[in-house]
Amino acid sequence: MSGVITLRELDGTCIADVADLVLACSAGTLRNRFFMPGQPEPRDILDRYRRYLLAGPPHGVALVAFSGGAAAGLLNLVAGEPGVAELGIMVADPWQRRGIGTGLAAWLRASGRWAGWTVRAVTQADNAAAKALLRGQGFRLVRGVDRGEYRYELTMPGVV
Repeated sequence: MSGVITLRELDGTCIADVADLVLACSAGTLRNRFFMPGQPEPRDILDRYRRYLLAGPPHGVALVAFSGGAAAGLLNLVAGEPGVAELGIMVADPWQRRGIGTGLAAWLRASGRWAGWTVRAVTQADNAAAKALLRGQGFRLVRGVDRGEYRYELTMPGVV
């Protein structure tokens, strides 16, 4: 695994990089990201969430982080109601705890494309890494444990 991380925004049509990433995730990582019980199957995740995983302009963004040519992380931002978008970040198991999630989240802020938007994220109560990532990016907790979930939100600033 290379230490150099590159980011590429997807155009909404190619599932190959996203499929590689999902296939590199353990059932635990998929369970945490998609709030699914048991042992989620990667192919089921790809089928069920394809539209969300490939979200592209104008209603969202899918950003892949590559390490040494391999898909290592994915940021999804999907617009719902006007001025509000839902954030999801997933890092494949071999690349966890290497700053990839932080790099993806930092891109979101630095891009400036979502300035003024409210970005929301939900984590499972026991997902310490996701909660730390969101707090580190300035998200504030808007609702504590409710059905085993924490809800966060951030109004995106302009370009930093």
